[in-house]
Amino acid sequence: MFAAWLAMPAAQTPATGPALDDPASFRVDKATLRAEGASAALIARVTARALRYFRLLARASSARTCSEFRDLRWRLPAVAVHGDAHLEQFVVTRESYGLEDFDMSGFGPAVVDMVRYAASLHVACREMRWACDGDAAVAAYFAAYREALDHPVERKQPSVVQRLRESVPQEQHTWLEWADNLMRPLPAAEEASLRAGWKRFIDLMLETRPDPPEFYRIVRAGRIEMGVGSALEPKTLLRVAGATADPDDDVILEARITATVNAGECVSRPPNGGSLHVSMFATLLGSRLPAVFGFMPQQADRKAPELWIQSWDRGYRELSAADVRSQAELNELAVDAGYQLAGHFWTTFPEPLRGHLRFAQLRAFEMSHGRARTLARRFADETIRGWEAFKQQP
Repeated sequence: MFAAWLAMPAAQTPATGPALDDPASFRVDKATLRAEGASAALIARVTARALRYFRLLARASSARTCSEFRDLRWRLPAVAVHGDAHLEQFVVTRESYGLEDFDMSGFGPAVVDMVRYAASLHVACREMRWACDGDAAVAAYFAAYREALDHPVERKQPSVVQRLRESVPQEQHTWLEWADNLMRPLPAAEEASLRAGWKRFIDLMLETRPDPPEFYRIVRAGRIEMGVGSALEPKTLLRVAGATADPDDDVILEARITATVNAGECVSRPPNGGSLHVSMFATLLGSRLPAVFGFMPQQADRKAPELWIQSWDRGYRELSAADVRSQAELNELAVDAGYQLAGHFWTTFPEPLRGHLRFAQLRAFEMSHGRARTLARRFADETIRGWEAFKQQP
């Protein structure tokens, strides 16, 4: 599996999985990255910014967080967690905004998201060209998180959203051209395999959606390299014909490998059901499902991870830390993340179970948030040291 070096330590005990006193390292080796298929461009991108290096450490961060909280593990209820929440997971489209990319989502202790997102704020602050206060942003995040645990909170659009929308073509024809320009040619064998499995995907989609068969006809397909933590996973962009013969109603689909489940991980995901967990946890975490989503097996190997298929909404744009211009904007993003990550779970339960779960989450927050803040700052420091060492490697 891609990015095997990100996995938790291999030491196993019969019942508990990876030993919690053997935390994963925050050190990444360039030679290992290259062996795992990282391009020179990806390594250059990671070398350039500490936050990109941080984005490689999702599994390590989860393992380390659970190790640090092992004395409280029985007092921390399992809730739906993102698993890889950080500042640059924020995505804007013409109609939506919020944290995306739910490949690492599952059930686990809330501290996984609390620590990782807070650590990303500290790392991001060290890149800003303005006077950035990481502690202030983290305080805003934790306050919002605590508020959303107590009662449902209506999210307010961060001011950066409109500026991001204006930076991406919104007119359909121009936006499709922009997406086309992201595609790079697929190896012939890979494209042949994709097209061979596509018919079965269409058959299954037509069983569940009232689209005309021509909707899914592939107009163009190409490899893209986006993201950082997921950049070692091959991702394909497809332009399909859409509802009519008019090219301006074509639809952009992304196909990517589903993250596999590693036994004993702190954040657990269903070992069965394949890519279905992505849409399930996206819904639990308050995200709007894409207009088109589904999954297909890789034809060449039934044991290989499935391809998760989802459409891109017009105006799709991922946040970069460089897009944030002030402390106020950073705090707004932190508040929105807190609301989205915390306000998702207990509200779906019937009374009186809802009250008991809310009580458990509030108590867990009171027991863990101080340590989580300290740990987030320490993780940020370790990330910077790891990145500095990474830059020195050939």
